[in-house]
Amino acid sequence: MNRSITIGTAGHADHGKTALVRTLTDIDTDRLQLEKQRGLSIESGVATLDLPSGTQVALLDVPGHTDFLKNTIRGLSSVNAAVLVVAADDGVMPQTREHMEILSFLKIEKGFVVLSKADLVDSETLELAELEISELVKGSFLEDRPVIPFSAMDQRGVENILEQLDTISQDTENKDVHNPFRLWIDRISSSTGFGTVASGTVLSGTLKQNDSLTLLPSGIETRARFIEVHHRKVAQVFTGQRIGINLHKVPLKAISRGMALATPKSLNTPYLLNVELKILETAKKGVKNRQRVKLYLGTSVTNTLVVIMEKEELTPGEKGLVQFRLMKPVAALPKDPFVICLLNKHTVIGGGAVLETSGEKYRHAKASTAIPYLQALKQNNPAIFLDYLFQRHWAHFVTARDIARDTGFPLRAIDIEIEERVKKRELLSFGEEGFLRRDHYKKLKKDLPSLIEKELTKHPLKLSLNSQEIKKLLHFSANDRLLQRMLAELSNEGRLEKNHNGFRSKNSAAKISVEQESLVGFCLDYARNSGLTPFSAYTIWELHHGKIPKNRIERLLSHLHGKQRLILLNDRRFLSPDAMEEIKARVGKTIIQKGGLSLADSKEILGYGRTVGVPVLEYLDSIGFTRREGNKRILINKEKRGV
Repeated sequence: MNRSITIGTAGHADHGKTALVRTLTDIDTDRLQLEKQRGLSIESGVATLDLPSGTQVALLDVPGHTDFLKNTIRGLSSVNAAVLVVAADDGVMPQTREHMEILSFLKIEKGFVVLSKADLVDSETLELAELEISELVKGSFLEDRPVIPFSAMDQRGVENILEQLDTISQDTENKDVHNPFRLWIDRISSSTGFGTVASGTVLSGTLKQNDSLTLLPSGIETRARFIEVHHRKVAQVFTGQRIGINLHKVPLKAISRGMALATPKSLNTPYLLNVELKILETAKKGVKNRQRVKLYLGTSVTNTLVVIMEKEELTPGEKGLVQFRLMKPVAALPKDPFVICLLNKHTVIGGGAVLETSGEKYRHAKASTAIPYLQALKQNNPAIFLDYLFQRHWAHFVTARDIARDTGFPLRAIDIEIEERVKKRELLSFGEEGFLRRDHYKKLKKDLPSLIEKELTKHPLKLSLNSQEIKKLLHFSANDRLLQRMLAELSNEGRLEKNHNGFRSKNSAAKISVEQESLVGFCLDYARNSGLTPFSAYTIWELHHGKIPKNRIERLLSHLHGKQRLILLNDRRFLSPDAMEEIKARVGKTIIQKGGLSLADSKEILGYGRTVGVPVLEYLDSIGFTRREGNKRILINKEKRGV
């Protein structure tokens, strides 16, 4: 595999970042007309550099002016290493410090310093500038790294810079090459005959021509029609490369900078991120609970509400657990770094890393479980983390793949921990559905029949509860698959009875009130007196002059149907069982005499036509008494019908 990395140039405006890139590559990264007019970078520019070792790097030149901070952060978000450029005549300036803070938050670990415009100062000034830089980088990834004097005018330092770039490229590993493909989009173009091309740096994985992709957060499915690296078509790309992807059937209006391309189903696009946030010591103000800030993650920029978990404010220099509630979803993954700014100022005030992508809002009432869980994530120890995970998600199946996706832990490490707990009988395996703690599952299952029995006692006209009604009884967000699994097992074990309406405990035997008993008698008497004519709840309601709520009558009639004291037709009308037996006898006799029964016969033998007759005849079909053939019905197994 060829080695390829992206290296960013950072530093204050007009300190010579663009001149450095132009000197090394003969490419002017200020490609916009406005950039040339103003003499400063507005957008990040990219130039290719072939190093003496043969390694190809992409130099990404970011804007230095504070007005374009958004583009600076976006540009630096996907670099593997960085060169900090400081002008010898100016020394360390505000954006020099801010860019160092951004690089620190973005977890950049490789780089060196270029002391530009060295031809403009004497040796003493150059030495003072080096001392100032040493103070700035103390404790950072640039401490003890080379500080190379450079001049675009007399070319001093060029060889040393190339040597350092080569060293960095050899030391940088493409460690994410085996993970799913992901790329933050930082540039978009379109041309006639080719369609939309999205550009960015490959964060992880590999991509081949015609591989499937998902555009996030929109979820649009597409594929890579062709791939380019520095305007040259290639068959495959990998981590660290700057690439352009021609997307199949993605219109230009459907894509924007800040979106991501990824292997299908490899990540979520949440509105909630649980993170660790650090406020800069140099920030003028801290961040208060429920304050809104601007979040920079990858190339995405969005406003977010800050929910501080353990206090009401994070002051300058403080660090704490926070939930970001985003205004729009972001294609984030655990361990992704981020930077935050105030809404109305182009100034970085803090940053940190994502701990997990979440589907649940943080509530103070759940702090006792949520905070230890996130603290365990911070420790980056799968064994400790799983203890908290199964305690927190005790009513949900958990899979190793979901854990790896939501937390960033290696899948193999999670598999090993889970396998060990299954062997110790701490966890129950439910195959592809996932895992659950054994003691939690046994308790849930044990308590469920008594909960159902108690609820049916409160509502004696209900003969059973459906799964959604049972779920509400549990007072927590039970996983649907888990609930269905428990209900099926309890039914098979005989601890629950299942009917077409739901489930009931074998011990459920609630008594109805005197008033309800009186209404039951009235309905049964009316059913007997109606003979072969079906009736509805509306009929009973009218007979009581609307004094009894119709929904109560409907529940009572359904109760009598469940007790097999009434027959329910598919038009929600009812008949007595005796009336249905008489109907079966008449229908059977007519079919034997005529060889079949039509709707016209229904009028003659039952006394009603199509509107009432069709539901009655369909009921006979549903119980297997008759079968429709064309416009007639015939008997099924008439020898066994006694007709």
